[in-house]
Amino acid sequence: MRISLENWETACRLQEETPVADLHLDLPGELLFRHRAGEWDVIAQKYLPVWQKAGIALIGAAVYLEDDCLPESGLRNALLQIHALKQELQSLEGKVHLIRSQADLERAGARDSIGILLYLEGLDFLGTDAGLLDLFWELGVMGASLVWSRRNLLACGCCRASENKAVSGEVTEAGRCVIEKMGELGMFLDISHLNDEGMETVLTEAEIPMLATHSNAREVYFHYRNLTDGQIDLLSDRGGIIGLNACSLLTGAWRSGRHLEWLRQHGMYLLEQAGAEHVCLGLDLCHNYELARRELETGEGRGYDALADHGELVLLTAAFLEAGVEQEQLRKLLGRNAFAFLNRILP
Repeated sequence: MRISLENWETACRLQEETPVADLHLDLPGELLFRHRAGEWDVIAQKYLPVWQKAGIALIGAAVYLEDDCLPESGLRNALLQIHALKQELQSLEGKVHLIRSQADLERAGARDSIGILLYLEGLDFLGTDAGLLDLFWELGVMGASLVWSRRNLLACGCCRASENKAVSGEVTEAGRCVIEKMGELGMFLDISHLNDEGMETVLTEAEIPMLATHSNAREVYFHYRNLTDGQIDLLSDRGGIIGLNACSLLTGAWRSGRHLEWLRQHGMYLLEQAGAEHVCLGLDLCHNYELARRELETGEGRGYDALADHGELVLLTAAFLEAGVEQEQLRKLLGRNAFAFLNRILP
């Protein structure tokens, strides 16, 4: 994709001026893998310089559980991931901090320190015990999704990114109780991995702040992990936001390799369908996680990620400018919408 020097320079300026937020990164799990392998100061060495250069002010850090952790060691693994994250933050005092309040959010927005928003990507480890959420709230967890792309006792996830098939199953009574408990605590609900039936239930019935941290548009690329127009409309009508996902299995770029074109197309469609106030970034960059998990032998390439790392976000910003997206819309997408949503719901 051709990008003019003018739009490249404008993109750099926009990211320098706008506190950028990426609401989905599987960071806690990667940290735990790397700590077990004897690697330390991972954020400082692998992430912080790139985040600072890209204008990143906030990262949504999702606790994701591998299949082999479940069911027996799921709770233990979730706690260990949070512990690994907090170990890293202790050595980064003044540079990176956990977001638990509006004051913490304001600090990130002012670029005093990069904020980490901790949440749970799936609640398999709860079983049906909603009371465990009290513990995670005390640990600084601000939200959760009921499911990842698998079934548990609370709800049914949609298909995995590597699949593309309809999955049936409703939110259970236990799942409704968990949503109620989350609302009492002040947590947000992430709907990105719910199946269509679950989406219908929570979007029409649940009384809780909700968002889709990392989802794309099914109308642009038909995948059951992507959102339908109806789901986009219901979520935006509720004041929710949708994080643009850079996984090429969900953008459709895995066949052609035209990563920026497909990702930009999803972003522009979401801006039009949901409205400019309801789109943000949830890039779901998994390459470093897969390296830590040792699924990949080298750091070469980008796997299924449209962007090699956050440093390449400027390419996407410039690509939007090439397509005529207004700068004010880009400021909202890059970070303002995420900050506005969190400012409404945080204590």
